[in-house]
Amino acid sequence: MNRVQTDESDRTHPPSIIFYDRLGNVVTPDAQSVIKPRRGVFALVVAVNDKAIMLSAEACAPDVPELPGGGIEDGETLDDATKREWAEEVGIAFDVKGPFQRFQHVRGFYADDRDEFWVYDQTFRLYHFLGQATIGQKWLNPEGGTAGWDAIASLPRLFINRAHWCAIPTLLSSLTQF
Repeated sequence: MNRVQTDESDRTHPPSIIFYDRLGNVVTPDAQSVIKPRRGVFALVVAVNDKAIMLSAEACAPDVPELPGGGIEDGETLDDATKREWAEEVGIAFDVKGPFQRFQHVRGFYADDRDEFWVYDQTFRLYHFLGQATIGQKWLNPEGGTAGWDAIASLPRLFINRAHWCAIPTLLSSLTQF
């Protein structure tokens, strides 16, 4: 019988996780870094007839658009958190149908605006917007960032938050209109 030997240090130090910032750069925590678990939910809202999706950008990273969403607060359901985050990051009615599809992953994330490292369990959900979208129109959101509709065809040219970009093509592939 073959046995794999395990060094004692392997049992006391769990496998390391790679942490990325919103741009996709690897960031390594040091001994003083805060590392904590976090759960989040993000809405990929598609205006099907207009071939557009809603993107927001935080005030701390105005050039890195992402899907509206964020951390799930204690006691919140995915639906509650999605609606709250949409209100905070978009500021218009969450006039949608869905969710239709879901994409989930756990990744290491470095929140540069907080100088924290998160083991981030992220759920992305696909919705269809029931209203009309005006592509290119941007506005200030309630958190001091921006929100607006972007053409689906323009997405590969945008520098979208790396973790969000992992979910977008998978979720959009379920739409046959594009």
